[in-house]
Amino acid sequence: MNSQLLLLLALVVVVVGLVLAPKGELLLGQGSFPIVGQPAPRFTLSGPAGPWRLEDKLGKPIILAFWTTWCGACKHDLVILSEFAQLYQGEVAVVGICPEHWSQVPEIVAQFGITIPILSDPGARVTQSYQLSAGLRFPFTVFVNPSGVVTGVWGYAIRDLEHLLDLLARAAIPLPPPPGREGG
Repeated sequence: MNSQLLLLLALVVVVVGLVLAPKGELLLGQGSFPIVGQPAPRFTLSGPAGPWRLEDKLGKPIILAFWTTWCGACKHDLVILSEFAQLYQGEVAVVGICPEHWSQVPEIVAQFGITIPILSDPGARVTQSYQLSAGLRFPFTVFVNPSGVVTGVWGYAIRDLEHLLDLLARAAIPLPPPPGREGG
């Protein structure tokens, strides 16, 4: 397959994922992610920037984006999360966690301009501790409040920055006003 065909296929996957993502009042994680309401499992994982410990990030909201290299919707989510992280510059800890095909990650990060830390989860140990289900699905984004409790999980593509902000509000994640904006 040539690169144009692969790019077209990835675009189709992203568009289909965005179209099929629920738009209603589905409670975040309701029925499919029993981790909602539980303390976030502690972990330490490594990436290009070195080790990243969940425990070190407590006291501020945390967004964990679980993704795979073959998932076009996942890459789209990482772009939105990078935009969000730049907007909120350190007020919210945002990280991507990839359980497989680690050798492909640097190329994806460069190609899509991903700026959030990306961590390797060999064997999907941490990924499974958050999904708590027999079958993993991607993308899925976990929202952790400053006290370390999982307040929501979104198991679909994030449509855009406004959608992410709505998901954070529905997960009761407190956000300060972004720099340069009046109000919240």
